[in-house]
Amino acid sequence: MEIKDIQKEVARLGGDAWIIVDYENKNPALVKMLGERMLTRKIFLVLPSEGKPYLITHSIDTVYLSDPSVIERFDLRVYKTWEEMLALERESFSSYKKVFMDVSENGLLPRVSLADYGSVSFIESLGIEILSSADLLQFQTAVMNEKSLQSQIKACKTALKIKDEAFKEIARRIRESGVTSELEIQQFIARRFDEEGMVYDEAPLVAIGKNASNPHYTPTEESYSPIKEGDLVLIDMWAKYKEPGSVYADITWMGYVGTKVPEEYQKRFAIIRNARDAAIELLKRELPLRNVHAYEADDAARKVIEEAGFGEWFLHRLGHSIYDDDSPHGPGANLDNYESHDTRLLLDGTSFSDEPGIYTPEYGMRTETDLHIQGKELLVVGGLQTEVLPILALY
Repeated sequence: MEIKDIQKEVARLGGDAWIIVDYENKNPALVKMLGERMLTRKIFLVLPSEGKPYLITHSIDTVYLSDPSVIERFDLRVYKTWEEMLALERESFSSYKKVFMDVSENGLLPRVSLADYGSVSFIESLGIEILSSADLLQFQTAVMNEKSLQSQIKACKTALKIKDEAFKEIARRIRESGVTSELEIQQFIARRFDEEGMVYDEAPLVAIGKNASNPHYTPTEESYSPIKEGDLVLIDMWAKYKEPGSVYADITWMGYVGTKVPEEYQKRFAIIRNARDAAIELLKRELPLRNVHAYEADDAARKVIEEAGFGEWFLHRLGHSIYDDDSPHGPGANLDNYESHDTRLLLDGTSFSDEPGIYTPEYGMRTETDLHIQGKELLVVGGLQTEVLPILALY
């Protein structure tokens, strides 16, 4: 994202500047604009709605900020003492009436709430109104280019193929020996990701029945369950290609070790399928017409589950941002009106998961796909499961 584009967005959103405050490279927006540098003192990166951006920085750190790649894009306003720093803030911000800073209402968005209380309150004491930079942050850190989108589409296709292979492996092992295990199937999926040149932060999640009632249960060498005929199996898998700029696939599918899925399982799966599709239908209908807030999709899906009588067992937000990140949880808007009230807009060029679940003590279920917005149209890139798969009949 070009700095001039961000400045245009600052102006469009009605602010005079975006003031990013940081210490030791903790703010990803600043790092994205300056790169990884040895910065040891407090720094402000300021993007005014018009004019050249600037840095308020300590004299000791100027040695790391004096190369052409910085000087061509930013003016340096240098302080030595804390009194000089505050004076520079007063002088530099004197014409601003409204500025964006990295804060969120009630601190509900941890990815946004990066500005420290003291810096925010001091700038506010200058008579300046503080606005949340939430949408600016995702505009700068979560919007994909076409290459990244194609990498996500490719990753999803591969993940869906490996999902089929994993269920087929369950069937093979059951037929040969009558049993396999969560750990063996987890290791099978991880090995296939490696063979396809993909990486992931944690091994995939394979869970049966009651284990799947914990949304983040995962088998380990020390603790796992056997998989046998009659078991309900949840597979949650995420990975991306190794090339820089690649984006995660993150999908969850349900299978039953048998030739015919019990009616109870199919009925409950239909509830989460309909919840997932309610969010998709909302976004397909509304995105071309207006700005849509992320929490609205959570509301649409959660309503379906609540009306079916399982509201208390839908234990997490509907979905999370997906991007070129260390994990599948990206920096953009989450489909969430449960863990937080995510008022961020769903922007063109962003991706996110859609993963409703029901987690009763008897067993857990989840369905998950990945969605992307392009030209105000919604793309489904992670596949859509329509019913629980009868593993021994299909594979």
